[in-house]
Amino acid sequence: MQSLIPMSKNKNNNRKRAKLLNTLFTVVPLLLIIAFLSRCIPDGTVRLNIGKSGIGEKAIALTFDDGPSDYTEELLDGLLEYEVTVTFFVIGNKAEKRPEIVKRAYDEGHLIGNHTYNHLDFFESDIDEIKESIEKGETAIEEITGKKPLFLRAPYGHVGIFQLKKLDSFFIHWSASTYDWYKEDADFVYNRIMDEAKDGAIILLHDTKKTTVEAVLRAIPELLDQGYEFVRVDDLLSRNGDRIRMGTPYRSCKYNRGAISF
Repeated sequence: MQSLIPMSKNKNNNRKRAKLLNTLFTVVPLLLIIAFLSRCIPDGTVRLNIGKSGIGEKAIALTFDDGPSDYTEELLDGLLEYEVTVTFFVIGNKAEKRPEIVKRAYDEGHLIGNHTYNHLDFFESDIDEIKESIEKGETAIEEITGKKPLFLRAPYGHVGIFQLKKLDSFFIHWSASTYDWYKEDADFVYNRIMDEAKDGAIILLHDTKKTTVEAVLRAIPELLDQGYEFVRVDDLLSRNGDRIRMGTPYRSCKYNRGAISF
């Protein structure tokens, strides 16, 4: 009988371990699903209801990060010539140094979004630091344009699932990157734009690169000839009458398909 006691204890310990593992394998995925759904399901907070924009079936939103820079005015000249509107996600401390460029972009009909005050990496910062950088960026833009920016792009696209719920912003991600920050080559960036030109696309660019400006101003007339129109991200996302939610990173919006996140 004595020899059976250790075996019985081992069996009990094994059962406890198995039960614990089963609990972990059940509870952890459930918590992840709940966290996921909590970000996706409307929670009754503020919504942006822009209304149907009436744009056509072939629309693209070009978005430019990290400016304003030495090359932004050259880009604005070209956009004005082609009567094209885009979205600029400006850095607050740069906007303060070049307010006339930001004001010009705003006055010419472009959407001015927030890219934080100092290009803060959310993955390396606590929530208070992030909120401070966002708010300072908003203030810098509002003082120049007279309007608080509604849209935010997280630097590097870095934003966590739990951060999204704590930040009262309409997040804009992208469907395609030109990698112009990696390869400063006008032909390379031009080819990336042409390859990624699809209805509903939100394309990531940087007006801090001269080669990017050259590539964009080369691509725009060719895509216009193909029947594409260039629109701001707010118009793109509202083209089907969608109600845009805070805390959701939008990346595209096809005609009659709805705004897509993640």
